[in-house]
Amino acid sequence: MSFSSFEFLDHSKPIVVFGCDGQIGKALQVSLKDLKTPAVFLGRSDCDLSDESSIAQVLNQYQPQVIINAAAYTAVDQAESEPDLAFAINAKAPELMAYYMANLAHGILVHYSTDYVFADTKTDAYLESDVAGPASQLSVYGQSKLAGEQAIEKVFKSGKGSRYFVLRTSWVYGDGDNFIRTMLCLAGERDQLKVVSDQLGAPTSAQWLAEVGIQIAGSRVASGVYHAVPDGETSWHGLAVFAIETAVSAGAGVEVKSENILPIPAVDYPLPARRPYNSRMSNQKLKQALSEMAYTHQYPHWQEQVETYVKNYVSYSLKS
Repeated sequence: MSFSSFEFLDHSKPIVVFGCDGQIGKALQVSLKDLKTPAVFLGRSDCDLSDESSIAQVLNQYQPQVIINAAAYTAVDQAESEPDLAFAINAKAPELMAYYMANLAHGILVHYSTDYVFADTKTDAYLESDVAGPASQLSVYGQSKLAGEQAIEKVFKSGKGSRYFVLRTSWVYGDGDNFIRTMLCLAGERDQLKVVSDQLGAPTSAQWLAEVGIQIAGSRVASGVYHAVPDGETSWHGLAVFAIETAVSAGAGVEVKSENILPIPAVDYPLPARRPYNSRMSNQKLKQALSEMAYTHQYPHWQEQVETYVKNYVSYSLKS
């Protein structure tokens, strides 16, 4: 992977990564370790993203030319009872980062967003040009993430040659708690699982998201929103079956049989926050952007990435 277009940066100023303890943040630490430009990785103990003064202090201290914001309030159900905190972290904090970057001649902001900004207004894949929301039909989490996107876009309209990239993604998995690990754990404990089958999306690798984020930050492509998801689609049920069958083929011992992983509708598994039924997002804009860069990897399919992830996870677990 080439990052030659980072050459215009002042390499005495670090890339600042917010959210270093999350799945994408951990992946960014791996992907940025060999980059010539120094990187600073900040977690909750380093910067309180609900506190505007804490953000200002960090930005003034490090004076970055590139910010990669992988931090978010992601407790989707808890956000229903903590809207102020969700909006502070998911909307106000990105807005402050945008203000800082937009006032630099070559400032770059990469911000990760979510499929939760869509409210089932389409039955096919969403385009970046589709209007997100409406907010009244989104969860608090979705509302806060959409507000963050809108704030970034508004701030950069008056920027000084700086650029921003909002990378919307879905169903992220990596080094941390996620749906796949939960299913593999439950598969080793139970002889039957019930999994939602009428919500559709694309499972997305955190490591791939990190690489795409760095690649697009170091490119010359236009600012804007990009849907960062692999090819293909599935349901939560389909993902569970695929992950468990892959784990079995890799040597993991499980209790549940494939035929006992039962599909259920989302209404049978009620949760406090509304989830989108359709999380499918077109990735054609991102593919075109990557084709304009020195990105030599083949564009992935979700099954390939999940298979690799599960096999590595099983191998590590067996060794442990």
